Amino acid sequence: MNQPTSILFIALTLIAGGLRADEFVDAFRNPPDASRPGVYWYFMDGNQDRDEMIADLRAMKEVGIGSVLFLEVDLGMPRGPIPFMTEPWQDNIAHAFAEAGRMEMEVILGTGPGWSGSGGSWVKAEDSMKHLVGNSLKVTGPAMLDEILEIPPPHPANHFAGMNAVHESERNAWHEDVAVIAFPTPAEETATIDQINIKTLKDVQPYSIRRTLQRFVASRADYTEPDKSSVIDLNQVIDLTSLMQPDGRIRWSVPKGEWTVMRFVSRSTGQTTRPAPQTGHGFETNKFDRESYQRHWENFHAKLIKKIDAKGGPLKPGTGLTTIHLDSWEMSSQNWTAGFREEFRKRRGYDPQPFYPAYTGLVVDSLERTERFLWDMRKTSQELVLEQYAGVIKQIAHEHGLLYSNEPYDMNPAGDIDLGSVADIPMCEFWNAPHDTQYGCIEAVSISHTMGPQVVKAEAFTSSEDAFAKHPANMKNQTDWALAIGINGIVFHTYQHQTLGDKEQPGMTMGPYGVQWHRNQTFWRFLPAYHEYLARCSHLLRQGEAVADILYLTPEGAPHIFEAPEDATEGVTRMRDKKGYAFDAVTPRILAMRARVEGDRIAFPDGSKYRVLVLPDVPAMTPESLATIKKLVEAGATVIGNPPVKSPSLVDYPACDDEVSRLAESIWGGAEVPEEVTRIERGKGEVFWGGALAPSSGLFPSYLTTESILFGLGLPEDFSSPSGKLRYIHRQTEDRDFYFVANRTEERVDTEGIFRIEGRQPQLWDPVTGTTRQLENYEARDGMTTIPLSFEPYQSFFVVFPKSNSGNDRANVAIENFPTLKNSLQLDGVWDVAFDPVRGGPADVTFDRLQDWTKHPESGVRYYSGVATYRKRFDLSTPDVSDDTRLYLDLGTVHDLCRVRLNGHDLGVVWTAPWRVDIASAVKPSDNQLEIDVVNGWANRLIGDLQEGDRGVREVTWKSGLLDGKTFSAGRFSFVTHQHYKPASPLLPAGLLGPVTVLVESSAETP
Repeated sequence: MNQPTSILFIALTLIAGGLRADEFVDAFRNPPDASRPGVYWYFMDGNQDRDEMIADLRAMKEVGIGSVLFLEVDLGMPRGPIPFMTEPWQDNIAHAFAEAGRMEMEVILGTGPGWSGSGGSWVKAEDSMKHLVGNSLKVTGPAMLDEILEIPPPHPANHFAGMNAVHESERNAWHEDVAVIAFPTPAEETATIDQINIKTLKDVQPYSIRRTLQRFVASRADYTEPDKSSVIDLNQVIDLTSLMQPDGRIRWSVPKGEWTVMRFVSRSTGQTTRPAPQTGHGFETNKFDRESYQRHWENFHAKLIKKIDAKGGPLKPGTGLTTIHLDSWEMSSQNWTAGFREEFRKRRGYDPQPFYPAYTGLVVDSLERTERFLWDMRKTSQELVLEQYAGVIKQIAHEHGLLYSNEPYDMNPAGDIDLGSVADIPMCEFWNAPHDTQYGCIEAVSISHTMGPQVVKAEAFTSSEDAFAKHPANMKNQTDWALAIGINGIVFHTYQHQTLGDKEQPGMTMGPYGVQWHRNQTFWRFLPAYHEYLARCSHLLRQGEAVADILYLTPEGAPHIFEAPEDATEGVTRMRDKKGYAFDAVTPRILAMRARVEGDRIAFPDGSKYRVLVLPDVPAMTPESLATIKKLVEAGATVIGNPPVKSPSLVDYPACDDEVSRLAESIWGGAEVPEEVTRIERGKGEVFWGGALAPSSGLFPSYLTTESILFGLGLPEDFSSPSGKLRYIHRQTEDRDFYFVANRTEERVDTEGIFRIEGRQPQLWDPVTGTTRQLENYEARDGMTTIPLSFEPYQSFFVVFPKSNSGNDRANVAIENFPTLKNSLQLDGVWDVAFDPVRGGPADVTFDRLQDWTKHPESGVRYYSGVATYRKRFDLSTPDVSDDTRLYLDLGTVHDLCRVRLNGHDLGVVWTAPWRVDIASAVKPSDNQLEIDVVNGWANRLIGDLQEGDRGVREVTWKSGLLDGKTFSAGRFSFVTHQHYKPASPLLPAGLLGPVTVLVESSAETP
């Protein structure tokens, strides 16, 4: 890679935006390429065609896609002729990546085959993720023990391990001895630890799929201790490791009494790349060992980079291969590696070996000490993942002039926020259906706001339902939710490589997954308008810093997934919006590393500033974290929460608990929690604590309680609306504040927006059209500005407050911010409509009135998918039209998108409300020729081709070897590699439903 150029790109990417006023507006109207949306570019196990890869890229470029994230998977589709990592495969990939650079597009490369993790067929069991496992032998002394200790079996592989018979054989054949210990067998039945699999990181499953799973391990202040006769005596644990021979035989003179001998070995977890192409399917690398990932890099990334460089570098910075990406964490966890004992000693200050029985669920010395040891083990594991894996990916990427992006969810052993904090570009994922991963989006945004990266990307609209039913209009609401939550880089899931070309459509799919964002989609050439909207919003939402008031501190330890109090958000599943006091989350690690106090705000370099820090309701916190809180309070911070009483760790025990008590006393003044919320001044800051702050559920006090404290501090909500139907996000630069405000309902909303800004003239910036104008009607007082606002269904605006644009306390209320449009002419009657016969529609048909295609008696219309052109002539009979009159053509209801032409003038694509275009520059007094291209998605044709007479009437095959050269049954007008519908599936509304009207704005002004 071109290292100096790419390093420059890294610097440019990480620096906060600081545009001049004129540049700010220009960049909104014409957003830079870096803000354009991207796609996951998925390939299906060797089904690759060099020419079609370039055709994919050109099609992306034409519609405003700026980047591709490359991954190859195996989802059960027949294999293609170019297996993963073969020479032809590498040559094709290098060629495509180089061509993308020449097209000035960005390429992001996954960390390995499959969509999760980093590994491959080159990773051996000894280099894979590892567990410490043990088994027991009971002996009675005095006696001479002389036998071979059995090798402990691996821990059962988790559901997502994905091993085949070869992997399982390799896993079972490998082990590495760690230790042999002995201890007096407890007299009573040995006590055990509950929830042992998650506490020992043996099996950590995706929380998004199984929401009933734990999302963190709670530490306690008190434990119900088992009888001493049922626990292992720590003081009598004997190290027998040196007595065991290489074959496992041990000779030991057993002392008098009943003894337990335990052999501990390291075993592979069995986790493999998933769902990887067959020739790339192999073990996951050891996440505790930097050399493991380095070997993986040489076997995968280094080979591709060498070939890409041979093809020629990109034309300018930020194009071609720019980033290495670690996708969602779906590889469970590990708890061991060679050298773990030494790392533990160095980091925690004591020897873990006597506690090894705890790995098997046994209690050593006491339940509390054992739980504290396990906390220390998980803490050490967290640090190793961050340093030896995520940190190494970033380091090597930077050495090659590349960025590192990371989608840290879903229940990883390092904690979501801490793992994501290592990345240059934090990412998340949100689903259209069925999974709810909003928590991961809030986590990624929190990482950006506390760590400083300006870009937060999302794997967007992931779906396994209704894959061909989505289009920009019915994605608008979720689009705006993502933008308002803080995401400013949409990466569509998914663009499936269309290796079969465009002869058979819609063609290749990623099995049942994705919203089919590819060139064989019927509305592909209509997408630039929606993509331009995304680019404008994304660019603006990368400028300056986000404004938020509440900072939630997560508990210490890992794994951990952050979820705010339930009442801190509102809305529907998968699209819950933050309320009027925006919030983020921070981990104790990031707080200690980056937080400082500016005035009465907790601030982060290049990040956000918060009025209050809300503590989790947990009884245990390390002295180090508590010392950080004390330092912030004394410097001026406001903290909400009750004091901890103990440390969760065995480090420096029991003195650590004394230090926690001392620090808590210095902050709260005592350990007895008052019955009511009480305010205490400490240094320059203050603390609120009391019984009412204890949450009824979850970790944090109610949002309403925090809200009342903020209001009492003289801080009103940042944004509110009497309608309760608007969502928002607020960012600020040195010269302006701007709010993205969106209607989250399918109704028109006329309401007021109340902004925590005063003394500035507001402006309205429309990200659909790129237009900007003054808002003349507003009222400013008491630090707030109230503005009358009107929204069409799911419509959104930026309300901008330039600092140089001083305003009056009360502006001209006589001027409407949103002038009323009057109906001047309704285009009723006959429409000529032309469908595409290649898609099964009639070439010319007359509609006596506008109607839903699915209600038409002709099957070619009823099951049609694609573009149909509506034509009509009309005269303009509007007597009040003058030179400054604005005229609009309102289209009423459209399914799904349309392009309008009037008298030969292309007036653009309409894809969302308001469904109208400005026709003033194109309309004539008479004989106007109107053409409207209307397009719907593939669903109806796919359903139609399952009907009797059209189902299975053709056979298709590819002699090139694509899809393993197999023959497939195809419908009369369509072919798809995964059938998403059934013959009885309901048809989706389609066509121009109207009414189509000419609207007049006679009192329009031009600011």
